[in-house]
Amino acid sequence: MRKNFISLALTTTFLVFSLCSCDNNQTQPQSYDGRTYDISLAQDKSVIATSKLENNYYSITITGTGEALSYSKKELVPWNPISKRVNKVTINNGINNIGDYYFYSINLDYIILPESVSQVEEHSFGVSTIIYTYGSTLSSTLQNKVYYYRESKPEVPGNYFYMEDGEPHIYIYNTSNVLFIGNSFTFRQGTEQDPAVPRYFHNIASNLGIDTTVDFVVRSSYTLTKYANPSDELGAVVESKLTSKKYDYVILQEQSTTPINNYNSFLSAVVKLKTRIDQTQTNCQTILYETWGSPAGIEGTSYKSVGEMELALRAAYENAAKEAGCTVNYIGKAYTYAFETLGFNIFSEDNRHQSNIGAYYSAACHVRSIFKVKVANCTNYCGLDEDGCKTLLRAADYII
Repeated sequence: MRKNFISLALTTTFLVFSLCSCDNNQTQPQSYDGRTYDISLAQDKSVIATSKLENNYYSITITGTGEALSYSKKELVPWNPISKRVNKVTINNGINNIGDYYFYSINLDYIILPESVSQVEEHSFGVSTIIYTYGSTLSSTLQNKVYYYRESKPEVPGNYFYMEDGEPHIYIYNTSNVLFIGNSFTFRQGTEQDPAVPRYFHNIASNLGIDTTVDFVVRSSYTLTKYANPSDELGAVVESKLTSKKYDYVILQEQSTTPINNYNSFLSAVVKLKTRIDQTQTNCQTILYETWGSPAGIEGTSYKSVGEMELALRAAYENAAKEAGCTVNYIGKAYTYAFETLGFNIFSEDNRHQSNIGAYYSAACHVRSIFKVKVANCTNYCGLDEDGCKTLLRAADYII
């Protein structure tokens, strides 16, 4: 299992997380290893980007001082040909701005900008990349969520973060309203009236000092296409909730194999729901709930392992998220890690759905993804096996 790169930040250098679903066997031209690019505005080599090949993935490091140039489209960015294989970016303090399209094609969960960066362009990053900055206020026209560094929690609520164990964590002020939309991968080990994953999500968040109200619309075998249709029975329920309530996060879980068996239908439904969420909500984040491969799921298919099926699902969710402007909670990726690397069975007796502790694990991963807190600090095991929960909480912190 490849661990995502992270580096402890020096006083003048900050990194990003990047999630890459690329095939490890795929190769790129070796000529990009150690290549340097003059990206200074004056073309005087005052700002240099360097690409380096590390374990079949690339890193991009930007060094120097002053202004960096921008590009009119992503294809002009000199490292664009390897953008799908970049999993580490380093930006040194001294750089004044991030040029347009620099990291637009790179799948970054978040980036931490050094104090010197005062300008980010509209297309510097994909819209799902969260920006944490030590510097001045960035443009309010950015579609990205932006958080500003504070050593201690400010009295006035706002988008602020602090660092712990080399990772950014946001300050939580108010109750977060969360809506889960999904099917049996959300409610199993509970009922459609009391779904397990939302219930465990609320319990874990509450134990960590995060106030949440959790709402849900779930039904067995339902697809996002149905939920996106206001004429459908539950599509009408979704429409009613979106027009009558306010949410901070809406989590969309597709029927288990639809993203890989009928991607166009999946993408169309995600776009429709995201559009409707944006029309009815203010500052609401739409999140795709990546589901998992399973022993039963790979039977009769060409997939040779649970992880191989999950990689296909992950790619579908990532592509749809990029197209629709959403983020992804990588629950399936976490399941693969627990099942194949830790040897922990998180499946129910049907070898497809989540077990009780699997539902707990899913919920913990959602809490970790959304609130950027260490879920291993949770002491509410919801009546489940304590040692097993502790193992999975640590796994959620590691893999998400």
